[in-house]
Amino acid sequence: MVDIASYTLISITCFCFGLIVSFQIAHIHYCRKLTTLVRRSISTKTIAPVLAEYEVLKSRK
Repeated sequence: MVDIASYTLISITCFCFGLIVSFQIAHIHYCRKLTTLVRRSISTKTIAPVLAEYEVLKSRK
């Protein structure tokens, strides 16, 4: 049977791994969004897509 100390350590470990995974997913999402903006900026040869996205994010806050 698992005692309280082992159960607590397993819970803390699972929680930490969950945090690491969530940060990785958020980072991947951010990088993909940034890559899309860079590709649009390169294809249009202007920074307008980046500025438009910045304005949208600014208006949401």
